[in-house]
Amino acid sequence: MEILIVEDEHSIAESLKKNFLAEGHHAFIVDDGEGVLSNVLKIQYDIILLDWRMPKMTGLQVCKKLREAGNKTPIILLTALNDITNKIEALNAGADDYITKPFSFDEVMARINAVLRRYSSSMTSISFSDITLDLIDRTLDTPRGIVKLSEKEFDLLRFFLLNRGTILSRDQIREKVWDLRFTPQTNIVEATVKNLRKKLESNTKQKFIKSVYGEGYLFLAD
Repeated sequence: MEILIVEDEHSIAESLKKNFLAEGHHAFIVDDGEGVLSNVLKIQYDIILLDWRMPKMTGLQVCKKLREAGNKTPIILLTALNDITNKIEALNAGADDYITKPFSFDEVMARINAVLRRYSSSMTSISFSDITLDLIDRTLDTPRGIVKLSEKEFDLLRFFLLNRGTILSRDQIREKVWDLRFTPQTNIVEATVKNLRKKLESNTKQKFIKSVYGEGYLFLAD
């Protein structure tokens, strides 16, 4: 995942980043509210962790501005405030969840996964680069036209996109895409990745799927 941490308390921000990196995710830190608005124009994040109290612009103000601008990236607000009215205010501003400090990293990851599950179930398409994966019609729309994907190629690409920037092991892919919790006799993962990679590269002239020796695969997209 590509994660944006918006937090002016250096120790909290660095601790979160360290833990995310250990989990195989990409994490970036911004320490004030104004910096968020320009940062999200450069990188497409999977989730934003947004501190409520920050210099220049509060997390609540940032959340409202992102939603007004049409940004739909899931947002979790981090705050020391624990009154129910604050939670209501956060949700009304467009936040997807609300975590009260102090918190554990396990709680943060659990909340992120819950938010992303809700988010992915409500999506009708996923865009990357200048390409769109239609989750309703199960088609891939590229500048060169519609690319026909097999059922498992489609499921694999969707799984890659929902976990872009994260190294995925073959075991993870087998379990999530094929619902297999054992190693099959055939190399179904490698073969499907090869076919998907070939279709993407021949139709887009871009290399999105990177093989990571000894670990698995990494999907990279703007």
